[in-house]
Amino acid sequence: MASGVFILLDKRIPLVPNIGIVVGRDIVLVIDCGLGIESAEDVLALARRLAPGRQVVLTVTHDHPEHGFGAQVFKSAGRIYYNALQKDYFAQTGQKLLEGFRSSVLPADHKYLLDNIVLTPPDQTYDQQRVMLDLGGRQVEFRTWGRAHTPGDQIVFVPGERIVFTGDLAEERMFPIVPLFPPMITANDMDIARWELGLRDILLLEPNLVVPGHGSLGGPEIISQVSGYFQDVRQLVRTANGPDQRLLEEIRAKYPTWENSEFIEPAVRYFSQET
Repeated sequence: MASGVFILLDKRIPLVPNIGIVVGRDIVLVIDCGLGIESAEDVLALARRLAPGRQVVLTVTHDHPEHGFGAQVFKSAGRIYYNALQKDYFAQTGQKLLEGFRSSVLPADHKYLLDNIVLTPPDQTYDQQRVMLDLGGRQVEFRTWGRAHTPGDQIVFVPGERIVFTGDLAEERMFPIVPLFPPMITANDMDIARWELGLRDILLLEPNLVVPGHGSLGGPEIISQVSGYFQDVRQLVRTANGPDQRLLEEIRAKYPTWENSEFIEPAVRYFSQET
């Protein structure tokens, strides 16, 4: 997408994320590695071809399995780096997420993707809201807002080219992933007010290119559309008699081209509890 910045597109395939590779003089940074060992091995091999001889660093935008359950492949190849809250959440819930995705999310013919997964923590973490990582002649910025879509969501911003990798803080033409599947994922894992704060801060970065967690690439309008959706649902919930089917259909009709409508109901339930 720019000199030394590469993106493996998800092609709108469910449970496949957009993956980034950013090359510096000394370090090649991989942003998410996909679901399963084979995906991670393919991404690592590509990073090495694009940046021979560089140290490999993997970062994971957040702890949901399709973004980083395969990180074990990078343990001996380089180092894994993300924020401390992510690390703590992963330690507490990684096994539950692994079992839950295998039993409740993956189709039967894809459950093998989580075979032989070893839950792999980072080698190094940061504690600040924002830090810079020098790849050698190229700086990248990490930002987190604490508990948002998940505890420890982070974005990766390449300031020279103004490219931002959002993870699942933003999807393109998809309903934001607000999954409430107890006991795997609960409302306590999310704070949509902080999620919205993160979206506002991303807009202040004035990105030229937004790489969403899932969906097609675009500009700042992707961020604005997610923010607008949350505002719409919050307002509709406040004026409705309850989270009934009519409300769900009204929200669906407002976004006729968006995918993954199964996430409307949990968003409505979340905002009903918020109010």
